[in-house]
Amino acid sequence: MKSADLIIENAAQILTLNAGKSAFQAEEKLAIILNGSIAVAKGRIVWVGAGHQICQQVDLSRNPRRIEASGKIVLPGFIDSHTHLIFAGTREKEFELRLQGATYQEIAAKGGGIKSTVQKTRQAGKEELFQIGKRHLDQMLSLGTTTVEAKSGYGLSTKDEIKMLEVLRDLNRDHPVDVVPTFMGAHEIPPEYAGKKDEYVRLVSEEMIPAVAEKKLAVFCDVFCEQGVFSPEESRRILQAGKRFGLEAKIHADELTSLGGAELAAELGAVSADHLLFASDKGMERMAEKGVVATLLPGAAFFLFLGRYAAARKMIEKGVTVALASDFNP
Repeated sequence: MKSADLIIENAAQILTLNAGKSAFQAEEKLAIILNGSIAVAKGRIVWVGAGHQICQQVDLSRNPRRIEASGKIVLPGFIDSHTHLIFAGTREKEFELRLQGATYQEIAAKGGGIKSTVQKTRQAGKEELFQIGKRHLDQMLSLGTTTVEAKSGYGLSTKDEIKMLEVLRDLNRDHPVDVVPTFMGAHEIPPEYAGKKDEYVRLVSEEMIPAVAEKKLAVFCDVFCEQGVFSPEESRRILQAGKRFGLEAKIHADELTSLGGAELAAELGAVSADHLLFASDKGMERMAEKGVVATLLPGAAFFLFLGRYAAARKMIEKGVTVALASDFNP
């Protein structure tokens, strides 16, 4: 018989989400247990089932802590697999420009967008960024998110990218939400490298990535593969460098144009390709073959007024594993 130090009891519904034939394929089948209870030991769930069965399955003689969940639904914490968690400043003025019809690319060309946030984030100290990140995580946790993937990418220099990743490390250590760090030095071309993109690609590949890997500050390496930012060839160079240093690949792919990002993700065996509003059928099929997760970000598409969303149903029908995330950012 299992022992427990915490019992969540009498929940109206427990959503186990384990009805799929394999991981990520449950779809609408939530595998709901009615009037259920959960037993936890040392932070791990050891039993889930109908409430009337708990006495036969779990040793309650040690008087475990109890949480009464009558009338409530219990489900696994949300995993937000694409966020830009820490940044300084906000960009609400750009929203007015969007309402007036300005495109993402037009705003970026005038120094807005990512470049605007880079300037403010470079000026911010680690403690300021930590407190900003903590506020963001507090809000996420209050809404049920228990794990986030979080990217750097608003430093765009070796010093400032490492600063961001060290803040993410500290947040993961000190906050209840689990923070999984991604290095994204290839988020944009910084102003000091205007007209010298190849030099910046070398900096990311030959200086930033080795420094990040040496300090063990990231799990993934991400690139914004998009027209006007990093080409597929440049993205390949950066992601291959990351893989040589033990960083798994992720790609911002085919968000604003069809550039072959989905195909590149499959070629490199990336963990995920994200956005994918303009992904080709061929790219989707290759992602399915290689097991690349499609991380879709409908909130970003809505906010950018792109007039379209990623073809989620088509991807699912082609056998692509689909995840949804927030793209939380300035």
